[in-house]
Amino acid sequence: MPRPRFSKLPAEKRERILEAAAKEFVARGYEGASLNRILDEAGISKGAAYYYFDDKADLYATATLHYSQELLDDSLYDAARFTAQNYWDEIAALYRHQFTSYAERPWVFGLAKAGGSSSAERLAGGPLADLWEQAQFLLVQLLGHGRDLGVIRNDLPEELLLSLVIAVDDAHDRWLFAHWSELSPADLEGAATRIADTLRRLLRPELT
Repeated sequence: MPRPRFSKLPAEKRERILEAAAKEFVARGYEGASLNRILDEAGISKGAAYYYFDDKADLYATATLHYSQELLDDSLYDAARFTAQNYWDEIAALYRHQFTSYAERPWVFGLAKAGGSSSAERLAGGPLADLWEQAQFLLVQLLGHGRDLGVIRNDLPEELLLSLVIAVDDAHDRWLFAHWSELSPADLEGAATRIADTLRRLLRPELT
């Protein structure tokens, strides 16, 4: 995690560094990302960078945690809004908000999603792993609420159900991000409807 000096930087400079890092990691992956390109884009020297981070891995962890936390905080749901009649419409609305909110900042979506479980495993026991567990807990709550409402099948073990949803969501997100530059706002809204409908078809009790 970053050194204390990083947290003392002005918020605008911190964001500039993390944005440059996110764009580089998303574009080239962790192995292909260049620390020098990130620093050039952020406008800081390599010497100064080591006042803030131990190495590239530290910067990657910091940026991934930052944007994953932002995405998670922005995706929290109010269970009271969900009824048996509107459950899947609300799911689509959650996706729609997520996709359209980051239309102009796709690196947030890209790094947070690319980070996911693989980065949590890479940083086992660290803050990102804790954040991944929090995201899974919220998803378990959402699925459990759907079961209570009778709109989600109950013939599968909870762990398997969770794994299926994560796998489908991850596959859709990776496709979406790979085509992000080609998609209009209407396409992003359509993608939200599509993933919600895909999950509905997979999880509906009629299939049991």
